[in-house]
Amino acid sequence: MPNVGTSQVHYKDASGPSTESGYKDFPSLSYSTIYENSSLPTQQYDSSSSSGHFRQTESVRHTPASLGWSQGTELVKLYRFIVPKGKLPYLELLGKWTPTYETPARVYLDVAKDYKKNIFPCQYPGPCNGKQNIFGRPADLERHYKNVHADEKDTFPCDYVKCPRFQDDFTRKDHLRDHLRDFHKEDIGCAQGWRNGDKRTWERAQKVWLAERNISHRHWRCARCLVKNYVTQSGWECRSCNSLCEVDRVRARERLAPEEQTPKGPDETLAYSTLVCGACKGSLWVEDYYGAYKPCPSCHPT
Repeated sequence: MPNVGTSQVHYKDASGPSTESGYKDFPSLSYSTIYENSSLPTQQYDSSSSSGHFRQTESVRHTPASLGWSQGTELVKLYRFIVPKGKLPYLELLGKWTPTYETPARVYLDVAKDYKKNIFPCQYPGPCNGKQNIFGRPADLERHYKNVHADEKDTFPCDYVKCPRFQDDFTRKDHLRDHLRDFHKEDIGCAQGWRNGDKRTWERAQKVWLAERNISHRHWRCARCLVKNYVTQSGWECRSCNSLCEVDRVRARERLAPEEQTPKGPDETLAYSTLVCGACKGSLWVEDYYGAYKPCPSCHPT
């Protein structure tokens, strides 16, 4: 074990073999990097504990600053970074390491000093490789923590099996929403320019936009959570977030849905069968290569 001056710290590996002193060095950490000019105090143990191990007090909220961690510290390699939605992110010590005074079981991020309105800096204590580290909204900062620093990153897959992005998940929900709207032509949102443009011009653009949408009477996609819902199973309430399908989208699908007709006798059955298209079965829509629905070429010849 190298001599690190007055602050010599070892970490107990809870799973692997021990050294003579009972503690195993963390293999991926450089002591010269971690403890050079370090002001960390000497490690202590709770003598009242029968095992002689450190016991963390639940009421104490440790932060990198309170522990004396320097910015960019590699001590974060001992932890996994957790970003709960809408709550304060924190570092949780990996199970193979025993908590010490320098590395407690949980470490919360420091609150930014000199708070200014609409300025939310990244407070992650380790290295930050993000394109920016100051954000204008808490939601943007939380997204940064999840996409850049969190061990478990959010992923949003495209559920079109034959889509080029089927196995290449999106890291942001809004990017998946744009993909579904612009590439697969789903009826999520509306035509651009509805806020700032001329109302009549937008209404014309909206009609064109709606005419280009791929709409199926069998299913609809929740505009909030982007889950596909099948009408026969979920109706018009999202099975994931319980959001309701928009009224205009419901009406559009009801207009497309084939009317249920029950033949009354053999003669009517024969007559009915001759009127039903063999391609679309009377629905006027057929499924294309990408799993979306297009007007039936037999019923709507071009």
